[in-house]
Amino acid sequence: MKSSLKSLSTHTPTYRPARNRLTLALLPALAAMAAGPGTAWAQDQEQGADGLSIEEVIVTAQRREQNLQDVPIAISAFSANDIEKAMFADVSDYLVQTPNASFISNGARSRRSISIRGITSFAGPGTTGFYIDDFSVSNSTINPPIMDIERIEVLRGPQATYFGRNALGGGLSITTQKPNTDSFSGSAMIDYSRYDTLDMEAVLNVPVVEDTFAMRFNAKSSSSDGNIRNINPIGGGNDHDYDYIRAAVRWTPTDNLTIDASFGYANESVGMREGVPSGVLSFFGAFLYNGTAPIPGVPGPATGDPDGVGFWPDNTNRTNFNTNQDVGTAMRNGVLRVDYEHGDLLFTSITGYINSDFTLAGDIDGSSRDYFNEFRNNQNQSASTEFRVQNTGDSAWHWNAGVIYAEDEGEGWNRTLVGAEQLFGFPEGGIIDRSDTTSKNKYWAVFGQMDYDVNDQWTVSVGGRYSKEKVKENIQGFSGTLVTNLQFSDTFDDFSPRIAATFRATDNMTWYGTISKGYKSGGVQEAPIPEFQTFDPETLWNYEIGLKTDLFDSRVRLNAAVFYMDWEDLQVAFQENYRDENGDFQLFGGVNNAEKATSKGAELSATALVSENLVVNFNVGYLDATFDDFVAVVDSQNYVLDGETIPNSPEWTMSADAEYSFRLTDAVDGWVRLEWVYRDEIEPTVPSVVYAGFPWDVPSYDFFNLRVGLERDNFRIVGYVENLFDEDYYTNAYQKAFAGGLFIEPSYQNYGVRVTYSFE
Repeated sequence: MKSSLKSLSTHTPTYRPARNRLTLALLPALAAMAAGPGTAWAQDQEQGADGLSIEEVIVTAQRREQNLQDVPIAISAFSANDIEKAMFADVSDYLVQTPNASFISNGARSRRSISIRGITSFAGPGTTGFYIDDFSVSNSTINPPIMDIERIEVLRGPQATYFGRNALGGGLSITTQKPNTDSFSGSAMIDYSRYDTLDMEAVLNVPVVEDTFAMRFNAKSSSSDGNIRNINPIGGGNDHDYDYIRAAVRWTPTDNLTIDASFGYANESVGMREGVPSGVLSFFGAFLYNGTAPIPGVPGPATGDPDGVGFWPDNTNRTNFNTNQDVGTAMRNGVLRVDYEHGDLLFTSITGYINSDFTLAGDIDGSSRDYFNEFRNNQNQSASTEFRVQNTGDSAWHWNAGVIYAEDEGEGWNRTLVGAEQLFGFPEGGIIDRSDTTSKNKYWAVFGQMDYDVNDQWTVSVGGRYSKEKVKENIQGFSGTLVTNLQFSDTFDDFSPRIAATFRATDNMTWYGTISKGYKSGGVQEAPIPEFQTFDPETLWNYEIGLKTDLFDSRVRLNAAVFYMDWEDLQVAFQENYRDENGDFQLFGGVNNAEKATSKGAELSATALVSENLVVNFNVGYLDATFDDFVAVVDSQNYVLDGETIPNSPEWTMSADAEYSFRLTDAVDGWVRLEWVYRDEIEPTVPSVVYAGFPWDVPSYDFFNLRVGLERDNFRIVGYVENLFDEDYYTNAYQKAFAGGLFIEPSYQNYGVRVTYSFE
């Protein structure tokens, strides 16, 4: 079933003149100091017979250990040393170091929206597969804690074969450090930074039985007063407390059997959904508060209530909420993995469970007025079992095949209560919006890939995944006077193939070409019109050519790719709000399918060892992602968006860094690291494509980070300034608190000191 929801009239948006862009003239100057995280963001140096060289990077993107330069996939790989030096703490930290990757923030670290090559989720499930130790966590989190990590891999382009459902735009794979029997070892870290922020982490590795059994423990805690304060007498702000623990065991009873088990727990609590008012009312906000509604395609805001704090950018750190907010996420997961090697075969089973509990409560109007309060809870849990087998021998054939079964369950409820000012004449404490939702998805798939070395130069790969998913949803509730009682289910199946060819022109130069399909399952939803109670799957075909090469005796690494993606049936959210013929308030929303879109672009990443002391990196992505055939429903009106840029798709993304190391004394080593990030202008959401001006149009931004470190024996101390020049920027304007207009999560400068002690 293909459909496009349409309202009463059709508008074509006014085209706006192009804004200033960072030109390619900057690239030579940047390349002179850089070379980038698209391949191996700051690789360690090693001294060999031929001098300095970039060391080999091992990745597991195809579920076996391979040299990054041999894998026919565009990958950004970050080692444990990279993660520590750049002080990654959030998914956004490594996405900004990845070409053609972007994110927008919606007021909390658990509410990031990720885009890779313009492929982003506008509604329904995400479009990026996310795995920790080969176990999918996508249904519960898109921003897990970064603690005790061995490697992070960001794969660009569809990854259906190994990353499964909904890996339409790419895959994120995190590999944690495993327990080992080598020694009793560990580390402790303490970090103090601006806004009385205290981060602490501890790692302990414990050998239990010589050569066969070991345990590893990791704990992390972060607390902060936050950069935003509530001036209301009730006080508060975006203060936070994050606590994480993880425990893992490894048992190797025989040489060919390895058993890994792990358990993790996370608890995140924030005093408010982070943001300050923009002063520009959304259409819905103007409808609620009788302001002047914005006119699509015409600059000029509908002004919100300054409410004693004013608007961004004059106000970057104040709100005025008359009711406290509380935003919290708790997550638990456990994984059991068994690897058994028999002859030239490796058998692997992975069984895991993850549960998340998200809570949002308190002021929803975003002002000192007593209009509305919201109470929301969403619980999700997933369990899966995967079994696969692959050959390990030294032959021309390399193959991997597997099966997986997964069940996802969700339960959510929402209540929006009327405050003392009784908008629309509702009684104080009355419920204006209520929903109770349960969902259950059952998923199974078979997958595999076969690689054949035709000769020393050519390798051909053929793979794919066949999947089937049954989705079931039960929704009860009402919005205004619109009552919903929906029980609906549907089944979707798909085969996503992948073929690739690799040509090794020389020992240090590899070309590859890939054709692959991406798939995102359809779903069911609340809708007043029966034909829209289901929406179609998304499909995408990716055509890609890439080059991976090491030059100048492996002191320079260049990885490049060009791609073209043909995208159909994009799942896009819509919202209808109006008064009916009886004068009653009606509000409903859902998911619509955009017929066609394309995404094409190019990526270049480079890493260079300029000298024994200097490592420089640069990485750039160019992207042209547009709707080809799409009639969008925005605020109850239709808009033809053919030819418009897809939201969250910056034309240019760039990053660079340079690290200089030196010997301070015979016992003390030091290093200085400068980082730079640039993201082009974007329209973050579909409504922002229709509405013009601030804050719908998110301008381009760039920022610098500076880090200086000293190391002696087992101690390391690092001083740092993030957003070195205190640039004011934002990634998105989100509609959550209405009276002050759309809310913006402001940038800020952070500085601090980190001390780490390690032992073994």
